Amino acid sequence: MSRKPAHLEMSGGKSPRQRVWEAVRGLVDYEGGFTAADASRASKVELGIVAEYLKALHAGGYLGRHDAARKGEPHRYWLERDNGIEAPRLRRDGSEVTAGRGNENMWQAMRHFLPTFDFRELAAYASTAEHPVLPDTAKAFVLTLHAAGYLEEITPAKRGCQARPARFALRGDMNTGPRPPMIQRTKAVFDANLGRVMWHEEPEWEGAQ
Repeated sequence: MSRKPAHLEMSGGKSPRQRVWEAVRGLVDYEGGFTAADASRASKVELGIVAEYLKALHAGGYLGRHDAARKGEPHRYWLERDNGIEAPRLRRDGSEVTAGRGNENMWQAMRHFLPTFDFRELAAYASTAEHPVLPDTAKAFVLTLHAAGYLEEITPAKRGCQARPARFALRGDMNTGPRPPMIQRTKAVFDANLGRVMWHEEPEWEGAQ
């Protein structure tokens, strides 16, 4: 089953897993641990989604678990490793999801370290040995955020024998929070910090004047 666009999955700017994680962190003082049903009530997320994520958190070492003593009784969990406010991004087997890490690194570089930048500088700064960022990836990210109003063009691109790429800066009023803008397959930009779609590409109508 294909996933819904992020703005349809999220509530209040938070994904179901983020809401579950925040509920888990709030249930640390539950005597004897908490169940999937406890986390479902606290997060207001469907029980099946909660149970699946708790299993992934347990497999990834974030939660401890007391297995049910009798058939039909629920497992009880407790927080083993606190990742901070951001929900761990895990596959079912507990391994880390790394997709999107480049965008996270680029967004943090814009917010905290690079007052101005071109796409090549951004790619170089945001790259790590484990998660390199290709210049073409950075270029697409920069151009989309510029179209969405996040970035101000400081110096236009120069063509010719002394060609240089355009330089940009993150607009102060668009530094919306720690989560990077999400560029969706539908050519829209969703801001998880604000919980809303900020921009979408206008369709090209054949024969439009």
